[in-house]
Amino acid sequence: MKLSKRDCLRLIASLAATGAFGVGLSGTARAQGARGLRLAGGGQRVAIVIGNQDYENVVDLGNAAKDARDIAAMLREFRFKVFDGYDLNKRDFEQLLRTAVLNIPQGADVVFYYAGHGIQIGRRNYLLPVDAKFENVYDLPLETMTLDRVIDTLAARGSAHVAILDSCRDNPFQNLRLAADLDANLFETGAGFEVFRTPLNSLVAYSTSPGELAMDGAEGGNSPYTAAVLKAARSAPTENILQLFPLIREQVHTATGGVQVPWESSTLVRPFHLAQAQIEAPVAETGTAPAVSLTLNEAFNRLVPLDDAIRAELGQEITSAALLAPPANGLVSLNDEETGGIVGYAPEITDMRALDVTETSKSDAFSLEVTPASGPPVRVDVALTLTYDPCDLAAGDALDLNGVGIYRLPNDLDLIEGLATCEASVQANPNNARYRYQLARLQQSAKQLEEAYGNFKAAADAGHIRAKHGLSVLLNSEQIDRDVVDVPYDPDKARALLEEAIAEQDPYAMHTLGKRLMRNGETEVERQRGFELLERSVELGHTFSMNELGYYFLTKDTDHYIPERGMRYLTASQLREDIYGYDNLGFVSLYGLDGNPEDHAKALEWFTAASDGGHPTAPSNIARMILSDKIPGKNANDALGWYDIALARGDAWGGANGAIIILNGRAQGVSAAEAGIRAAKASLLANEEPAAIARENLGTLSRSDIDRALQTLLNELGEQVGVDGQAGPATQAALERVSAANGVPVPFAATQDPTERLLLAAKVYWAQNPVRFDLF
Repeated sequence: MKLSKRDCLRLIASLAATGAFGVGLSGTARAQGARGLRLAGGGQRVAIVIGNQDYENVVDLGNAAKDARDIAAMLREFRFKVFDGYDLNKRDFEQLLRTAVLNIPQGADVVFYYAGHGIQIGRRNYLLPVDAKFENVYDLPLETMTLDRVIDTLAARGSAHVAILDSCRDNPFQNLRLAADLDANLFETGAGFEVFRTPLNSLVAYSTSPGELAMDGAEGGNSPYTAAVLKAARSAPTENILQLFPLIREQVHTATGGVQVPWESSTLVRPFHLAQAQIEAPVAETGTAPAVSLTLNEAFNRLVPLDDAIRAELGQEITSAALLAPPANGLVSLNDEETGGIVGYAPEITDMRALDVTETSKSDAFSLEVTPASGPPVRVDVALTLTYDPCDLAAGDALDLNGVGIYRLPNDLDLIEGLATCEASVQANPNNARYRYQLARLQQSAKQLEEAYGNFKAAADAGHIRAKHGLSVLLNSEQIDRDVVDVPYDPDKARALLEEAIAEQDPYAMHTLGKRLMRNGETEVERQRGFELLERSVELGHTFSMNELGYYFLTKDTDHYIPERGMRYLTASQLREDIYGYDNLGFVSLYGLDGNPEDHAKALEWFTAASDGGHPTAPSNIARMILSDKIPGKNANDALGWYDIALARGDAWGGANGAIIILNGRAQGVSAAEAGIRAAKASLLANEEPAAIARENLGTLSRSDIDRALQTLLNELGEQVGVDGQAGPATQAALERVSAANGVPVPFAATQDPTERLLLAAKVYWAQNPVRFDLF
């Protein structure tokens, strides 16, 4: 079965019923009555299992799906929280990996199992989604998943990590040469996997020796390697896993007649157990323990502590808990040594665009056996409803490893409403780092930089990963006037914060540093690292990095102008419905950057798609096409309409050029006063070149046109003023009223000089309609 992205998300969201973190009570134990077995220890345990069998462009595999399903079932029995997927295409693979990363708690034990095709190219290993194909030498990064990056990503989130790879069953892409590095050198595809450097406290187990092939096994059964893994793990599940692999190796060697010899690379520094040890302990007879029902309504957080509510219900302290019936839509953590909590609930988290959210709360139910400070154990049936905070819905960020999965893209943010919403959430919950980050994100977009700096710093100090990226951007930006804005300039600290966030697997930090190093690195090593960081970000589905790599390889008159390569990245961005990918493809078609002839119709199609999605400058691109006669049947008035859309989004060129075509008489039926309004708005925007042009054009207008522009703009701002081109006391009073209502001070010059009055009204306009600076 092929899973769509929506099906993959639905599948992942349904998996919590398969197990829970921490101490649990086995079905056998519950059946044993007065005495039984409980799991000892309370570690957090997550597994990612993938079985790719039915390939679209290469030979299918016989047993990969069954192998993966059997491994997933075993790990669920061992009380791992399992994220599994079968026959995943590239985007489904990315989505499963992102969802797993979002749900791996810091300090968890993580298992990654993969059954499917894998190949070696150069000295790197690649896992193949079921839609993998190589139509040219530059397809590698967008058709595969790089094994060492996947393992690094998962290992960085957990405490200890085991990867079990039943791959390399053959090489489906023999005699191919593909580009794998920044320099575009070509490498042959090879059979088997190359051993690579294993992250600290990790074990990577290969189904066969380096460079060799693994056997698939009889159809309908398990491969020799997975069969051996299942047998060894079930026979001694509580053994240190390092003791199991010699047994696995011996069994595979025997079963294959000496043809296949498994291989491991380990840096584990502590024992890793697939199953927690069991201890005999008293268990209440079924139906004899007292029972209480607990109905709770809580805020949707990554971890919801429940100790206080249970104590309040029982009227006394609790000393331990065991799980009787697991939740359907989340997991229960019990007796957590790291947090000190006895019972906590963690909801499933998946990426979900806020605009697509139809239900703002999630419900779940589970049952516990709780041991109070005195008296017998008590059965507690919990019914839990979690409600998303309005700040998460207003400003949650994509791929935020500390977030709750709800996100808004930059062009989705509503600054005015969002600021009020998140300010209220921070005021009510000042120690919540996520709310502080999301408020800072809005403040940065609204150019409230000092406030954003304070909240980014507070969130970063509290461990919020994405806040480190936001703080780094402010500390290193050269566009901030430090004499006016009280935000320090500290590029060394900014770099350190990016490195911290990269180590914690934040794709935004990877993108920012990768872009800087690839463009401006002083050495080939730095530029190659920049490319590597961008590629890692791409594999997590970050479209910014796809666009950057596309732009890099499509830049003409450079030694890295490789149109085929650049187009692969931009096409990947476009397939993910990224408005910047649309806009970039518009330029490619407009100027023939891909080596093909100019295609104005296609350029218009791409720019329109970008504009429809909220791109700030795409409307100006359409206006320029009209004015240069590249869109038949359109005139200057049509161009002016597009420039006005761009200006409303904060594109200063939209206002400057709109004013110019009015003043030059190209737009019919539009007055010089209308030009003045556009020029005044544009002159206050950040792009200095068009702002200067707009100010220059303001200087060419008569006083009557300036006054008429002021009066017209005041009406646009909600005042009722006669438009007669003579600004008298009534106009001045209206200007002062609307300025005060929007918190814009009235300088003395604005009471004396007509142009300054118009500029003041333009400031009020931008106060009412804040520019989304983060979109540029």
